Amino acid sequence: MGLVKKAAACAPADERRAHERDLDGLLAQLRGTGAEERRRAALDLAGVVGAVPALLAAAEAEQQPTVRDALLTTLAAHDLPEVAHHLAGWLAGDDAARRNAAVVALQAMPGGSAAVLDDLLTRGDVRVRTLAVMVLSALVHPGVPAWLESVVERDEEENVVAAAVDTAQLTDDALARRLAERAAARFPANPYLRFLLTLAAGAR
Repeated sequence: MGLVKKAAACAPADERRAHERDLDGLLAQLRGTGAEERRRAALDLAGVVGAVPALLAAAEAEQQPTVRDALLTTLAAHDLPEVAHHLAGWLAGDDAARRNAAVVALQAMPGGSAAVLDDLLTRGDVRVRTLAVMVLSALVHPGVPAWLESVVERDEEENVVAAAVDTAQLTDDALARRLAERAAARFPANPYLRFLLTLAAGAR
């Protein structure tokens, strides 16, 4: 028996790692007590669609920022509506770090975010709508101009509209000018919107 144990211990490192990296092993590691252990498991689960529910549950419970970032990196790479819906719930929470982490993750999920943005931009409270506009500021999706236009045309909160115009400045000069003009017309007494209009007018 001693020889058998010794032979197993002497197995090639890559063979032992392959055994340890199977799905059950990684899911167990994801629930481990060591932060680095959990972080590595989160990254090693990249591309494993069947692990998404476990990754979401782990992200919900995780308190270590580095581990949470690894979980969100893996989840964002899946770019699934169910992931975006889950993270959208974080935008209404009281934890600023989680809200910001959700924004960054959603910015990297054009497909998933498209499934939640209409709701976030119209039904969320002021903070949620503002954070949804922040998602648009770095989202690579052809619908971004239309979402920004909708915010400027319909939102009743001046600060949310201003955030949309700010985001348009980062997106397209012509769009920024058009939205700045509309925003300033809707809220003519708002000095920041007048400033954005002047800024947009001077853009080439």
